[in-house]
Amino acid sequence: MSTPIYHITHIDNLTSIITSGGLIANSRLKIQQTNYLDIAHGHIQDRRATTKVPCSAGGYLHDYVPFYFAPRSPMLYAIHKQNVDSYSGGQQPIIHLVSEAYTINSLKLKFAFTDGHPIMAYSEFYDDISDLQSVIDWELMKSKYWANTPDDPNRKWRRQAEFLVYENCPWSLIQEIGVITEMLNVVTKLYIFKYSSIIKGKNVNIS
Repeated sequence: MSTPIYHITHIDNLTSIITSGGLIANSRLKIQQTNYLDIAHGHIQDRRATTKVPCSAGGYLHDYVPFYFAPRSPMLYAIHKQNVDSYSGGQQPIIHLVSEAYTINSLKLKFAFTDGHPIMAYSEFYDDISDLQSVIDWELMKSKYWANTPDDPNRKWRRQAEFLVYENCPWSLIQEIGVITEMLNVVTKLYIFKYSSIIKGKNVNIS
């Protein structure tokens, strides 16, 4: 069973991601003083820094690399609509780094996942992969639309469920890079070619 998970970032961050060996959790980026183009809501990041993860390796949300279960997330929509105070570059330079949940589990990496937006007090955390299929609202993840409705006022919250990988997600676990334009496709391929000696033949599909 394949369960893709999606991390969004700016194309300008691809150099540091590759040269660092993969995606690194926010707390470690700050310790290492890594130069990183932030596309997130500042007030949400403040809450993530103090939101505890009650299972897996413990710690806080910022100790984990976050992935979504669907490519079209509410966060991406906020970026598209220019609703992020600290970032105004739009959706065009945003890439999706795609990994796979069960592969991460098989390699014994520490992880957790939630049934909704992880900063919300009523969100539940899990670290047993056998719970994944029953916890996540997969029909909603497959849906093009996720806005709340009068009959279902928590759709947006569920769509923001996350898969959290402790401390880092190695580049070897990135299976695909999703891009929105042909130009971004070309730029991404140039990055991959430039750092081919670091990647060492790791094939990543760019789509």
